Amino acid sequence: MSEYHVRHFDEALKIMKDAGVELLHSPDANHPALAHALAKDLIEKMTLLEKVHMLSGHWAMLNGLLHGRVYNYDPIAGGGCKRLGIPPLLFSDGPRGVVMKSATCFPTSNLRAAAFDTSLEEEIGEAIAKECIALGANYFAGVCVNLLRHPAWGRAQEAYGEDQFLTGKYGAALTKGLQKYGVISCPKHFYMNSIENLRFSVSADADEETLRDVYLYHFEECFKSGAGSVMSAYNKVNGTYCGESKAVFDHLKTLGFEGFSISDFVWGVHDGPESVRAGLDVEMPMTLKRGLSLIVAVKRGKLDEALLDARCEAIIATMLRFQNVYRAQNFSKEVVCCKAHTDLARKAMEKGAVLLKNNGVLPLADTSGKIALIGRFANEKVIGDHGSSSVHPPYVTTPYEGFSKVFKNTVLITEDHLADCRDADVIVAVVGNDYRDEGEFVTNSNPKLVTGGDRRSLRLHKEDAALIHTLKKLGKPLVVIFYSGSAIITTDWANDADAILYAGYPGMEGANALADIVRGKVNPSGKLPFTVAQTEADYPPFPNSDEKNQHVSYGYYHGYALFDKEDKKAEYPFGFGLSYTSFDYCDASANDEGDEITVSCKIKNTGSRAGEETMLVFVGSNLSGKPRKLLKGFRRIVLDPGEEKVCTVTILKEDLRLYDKAADSMVIPEDVTVYVGKNAEDVKRIVLSVKKA
Repeated sequence: MSEYHVRHFDEALKIMKDAGVELLHSPDANHPALAHALAKDLIEKMTLLEKVHMLSGHWAMLNGLLHGRVYNYDPIAGGGCKRLGIPPLLFSDGPRGVVMKSATCFPTSNLRAAAFDTSLEEEIGEAIAKECIALGANYFAGVCVNLLRHPAWGRAQEAYGEDQFLTGKYGAALTKGLQKYGVISCPKHFYMNSIENLRFSVSADADEETLRDVYLYHFEECFKSGAGSVMSAYNKVNGTYCGESKAVFDHLKTLGFEGFSISDFVWGVHDGPESVRAGLDVEMPMTLKRGLSLIVAVKRGKLDEALLDARCEAIIATMLRFQNVYRAQNFSKEVVCCKAHTDLARKAMEKGAVLLKNNGVLPLADTSGKIALIGRFANEKVIGDHGSSSVHPPYVTTPYEGFSKVFKNTVLITEDHLADCRDADVIVAVVGNDYRDEGEFVTNSNPKLVTGGDRRSLRLHKEDAALIHTLKKLGKPLVVIFYSGSAIITTDWANDADAILYAGYPGMEGANALADIVRGKVNPSGKLPFTVAQTEADYPPFPNSDEKNQHVSYGYYHGYALFDKEDKKAEYPFGFGLSYTSFDYCDASANDEGDEITVSCKIKNTGSRAGEETMLVFVGSNLSGKPRKLLKGFRRIVLDPGEEKVCTVTILKEDLRLYDKAADSMVIPEDVTVYVGKNAEDVKRIVLSVKKA
């Protein structure tokens, strides 16, 4: 920890002690009630100007630009009161790692979710926390739990997929890992943020049932895990900007949130006093709509200073609850990109990569003959978006570098030398998307220089599809590896490939992991956290980015729930993923255990290789108008060839709650149907009567 942080925390301790506030020295100082009492004592000593300073970000953007530094190279400060020894918030962005300086780049969130392994996500949270601390931050705003409503969303890679249960459990796991070391977790963007190009003006409109059943659960899971903060979204909800919507902040209260809120950056606040009235605590990354406007509003009697006190109290009390744990850490810069962390990044890719097709060509033997590596990304460093989530690792392994370590006769082929593939034993094409196709929207006066944003197509680039068609004609085994932040429709080229591997955005060590998967050292076990449709029309409508200030209706159904409702078959359903071995499910059962339901099934490895399988458990209710089934549990197991195990998943009944419009409350259905299986379409059905918890 830097001297700056220690000095400020020690100053806070001394000032409070001199003022007769001894509670901070107690082991129970992080208790919420005590933290709020201490916060109120401090606020009584603050001037109006200090309170406004506490509610503002202090990003020295110009200084960073003058030094040629990238966004968030250093921690971005917010809040704080030096006179009273209250340290600032020291912000780092995410979520694929610490954005500051040069740090470990993990696979993007969508690929980590494909592992269906929350314990691994918690480990990643711990690693990120250590690097935050080593680089000077006490606050990480990289817990992105927005839902993937449509695969065209530009920032899909930052989210955990289309399912609220999976997203909630992953957000909670990352939060636990971060806060284990006292780094405050900030889930974002609250809420219904899943359109990029229109994010500053669009209104996402939904009724209460849709909000409660679909768009709030995953945030609630983060708050149950103790998330100390939350970031509001740019967009409007039902016509009002999130950062100024009392309805939005009232939902935070109903979800049991105890912490402070910040705005999304620069354009997250439009009316300073109104944002305070609604419940927003900090305008980040600097004061643009607050500052003087708050002081004038208070002086003129248009804004109650007690509201500023309440906003300050939320910030200070939260920091007090975390500061004892944070101060106890002592991670040096040697922890940043240490081997343990880069190995963890590689492990996440090994578990998350999804094998979509394999006619037997994979895995390749170590002694395979000539491997022709071709495609736009065969020797490129592809790790995802170049926007606010961009991590700057000290190195990134390309596919050619990774394959060359494993297969001695790997040859890099350019597309103008296709004839060189004719004597290859296997052709591997690396194609897909990169930061130019999707990500945070960065506009420019020259349309050709626009990067990121919402995807303009759900299919491969025409030149990628044409390359696959041409390579097929050579008559050689063809493996296609593709990068993307979410679903790519494959129906126009999948038949030409002998094997297809979804690589998401794989992180700094991803190409090494890919090589190990292709050669069979690692048996793929990832499962899609989203649905891949057969055609674009199977997804919900997505707005045209040329029309500003739109109202977009967020319907109750999306993803696999929509496919169920419309009785549509996916090309690759939610949860789909192949292995180099095979698994058989039998003897599924479900039992009511009071507050829980236990679901068990025998799973047998019927192939010749050891492998990992994830059992998915979905539950449908007897309530009218609700989805046929929703994911409510999952568990990974390891099985040797021929081995059979009983896999058991415990479902909390509170996770079955759905909104009852007549009662205006969340209720647990009394009769449910349990579905157990490999993916959203390959399941076994069990009917169960549920006792009230």
